[in-house]
Amino acid sequence: MYIFADSGSTKTNWLITNSEGEIISGFQTIGLNPYFVSKERILQAIGEQFPSGVDSLLIKKVFFYGSGCGALDNHEHLRFALEDYFFNAKVQIFSDMLGTARAIFKNSEGIAAIIGTGTNSCLYNGTSISQSAISLGYILGDEGSGAYIGKVFSKMYLEKRFDAELNRKILDETGATHSSILSAIYQNPHPNRYLAEFCIFIKNHIDHPQLQELIRISFDRFFEKYIKIYKNFNKYPLGFCGSVALNFKDFINDISIKYEMKDLIFINKPLEGLIEYHTLNKFE
Repeated sequence: MYIFADSGSTKTNWLITNSEGEIISGFQTIGLNPYFVSKERILQAIGEQFPSGVDSLLIKKVFFYGSGCGALDNHEHLRFALEDYFFNAKVQIFSDMLGTARAIFKNSEGIAAIIGTGTNSCLYNGTSISQSAISLGYILGDEGSGAYIGKVFSKMYLEKRFDAELNRKILDETGATHSSILSAIYQNPHPNRYLAEFCIFIKNHIDHPQLQELIRISFDRFFEKYIKIYKNFNKYPLGFCGSVALNFKDFINDISIKYEMKDLIFINKPLEGLIEYHTLNKFE
């Protein structure tokens, strides 16, 4: 048996397959970003949720794709935890960006992008990442992300740049006030998540011209910062993963025309695509 994991800072989705790539079972744990979770907490989280009907000693390989897994020296304690729990398995750990690229393109080349709470992109050669965007996080970068859109949205709201009717709807439906927004941003441990939640309101009221313009400008900046950086960028297929990309895919499609992009692909979750990739490559 083989086990695949797709981990973000909030949650980790796991799927267990047989040697044919057929799904046997699945479960979910907390996010296992190695920047924030200790070895002991990793072992506890897996132990609490691992399916009782599956023998962990029969797992041959672990394919773990996660945020915070780009730097080898950062995720060694994650590797040790996985090796302790899946005692007979070979453990392989990869970045979530590589996971997105492999899930979308399998063994073909292309530009892969994540647009969720945060944003990132890479140029993929069919096996590995050949070039990556410089990711600066939601304060200095992440153009087009949920946090970026929420930051622009909340700034416009607080500066009363929306029309009166839209301002009233924002207050009525979100309860957001000057003090609550500033408190959440400057005192909340996860202000990026808070900001990204405004995308729900935007999606629900996307017919409003000011919100449409906000989204267009945000994705235009995304293309400038995360797609145009690659040489001959419009010669490659472009693939997206992430909740914000899926919720606003029509806008992304429209903006892509300006940049002469072709063959846009959108996926919901990368795990099944990753199972297909590793099945094609004989679980290597």
